[in-house]
Amino acid sequence: MVAIVGASLTKFGKRSEDIFTLTKESSSPLVRKFREEIDFVLVSNSYSGEFNSISGLNNLVTTYLSLDYVPSLRVDNTSGSGGTSLLVAKSLLDSRVARVVLVIGVEKMSTKGTREVTSVISSLLPPRERSLGISVPSLASIMTKIYMKKYGATRESIAQVAVKNHRNGARNPYAHVRKEVSLEEVLSSPLIAEPLRQYEFCPISDGSASLLLVRDEEAESFTDRPVYLRGIGTASDSSHVSSREDILEMRAVREAGRQAMRQARVDKVDFAELHDMATILEIVEAEALGLLERGKGWAQTWEGITEVDGEMPINTSGGLNSKGHPIGASGVAQAVEAFLQIRGEAGERQVKGARFGLAMSMAGFGNSATVSVFGDEP
Repeated sequence: MVAIVGASLTKFGKRSEDIFTLTKESSSPLVRKFREEIDFVLVSNSYSGEFNSISGLNNLVTTYLSLDYVPSLRVDNTSGSGGTSLLVAKSLLDSRVARVVLVIGVEKMSTKGTREVTSVISSLLPPRERSLGISVPSLASIMTKIYMKKYGATRESIAQVAVKNHRNGARNPYAHVRKEVSLEEVLSSPLIAEPLRQYEFCPISDGSASLLLVRDEEAESFTDRPVYLRGIGTASDSSHVSSREDILEMRAVREAGRQAMRQARVDKVDFAELHDMATILEIVEAEALGLLERGKGWAQTWEGITEVDGEMPINTSGGLNSKGHPIGASGVAQAVEAFLQIRGEAGERQVKGARFGLAMSMAGFGNSATVSVFGDEP
């Protein structure tokens, strides 16, 4: 087992700083304290080439941080890169290739406009589907329509995810959108992909998040309050979304969650951070993970079960929807939120008595998923 012994992140948003400055901002608190201990660096990043015209980012980052002689890797699994980085970090530590791993998630996306960003991200779809004009937002639209028809979900219940997550984001000093929105504001915001509207999609964000991981037997020599990575699972599905038997099934999410919970040896968690690129995804993912009842997640959301003070708090950070989605940093930031919640350091959005948390980092539209389960004890 491994443990997180330090965590830090930048404010997410449209930042004027370059990608190197963002990595330094999030990692400096950890590097300053543990520079001589760090023996491997993982950089979670997907689009430094497309957005920043930079290749070899991991080596450039270690040089920028004056860690020139520390081995490094860039981890790219599109929007699932952060979760995959935790999986790689655990593998390095378990195999004793490394003793202290610094994980830095970063993305600088605001260099491009919305249309170009959407095009770049949708390049993860197979050529057959892209040739038909399908994009990631349009897949969310299709999923919403199918879910509403199959389960009788109300339009308001789907939009309530955005209301809840913006409320949480308003209480997160690192969030991109620190503004509460009403249900009426969500439903009257500009249409993006029928029936989903602007406030129901994540914003285009810049930002960075960092973690320091060690093996559990050394954790207390780094901090008196480590947070343990008790379980981690990963699974994949077909990249051809149109070939899946049921778009609502989210097979990769379900299977990764099953693996992680079994490895963690816990029956339930106290909170979860999910990949809410669009509002519908939070509900469908929560159902796939067993956090909400299949076909009833919409009603449970409407009833307030997923609020910070509800029975199953989801996206206490504001999620991708409000906190923002700098792609390489998102999954790492989910783990930062788990670290803060379990240590009781989440401020106004603190979940009472939080001991176990889950984070789900997803690539593409369920093309693959990595689920991590965290706890306050090994």
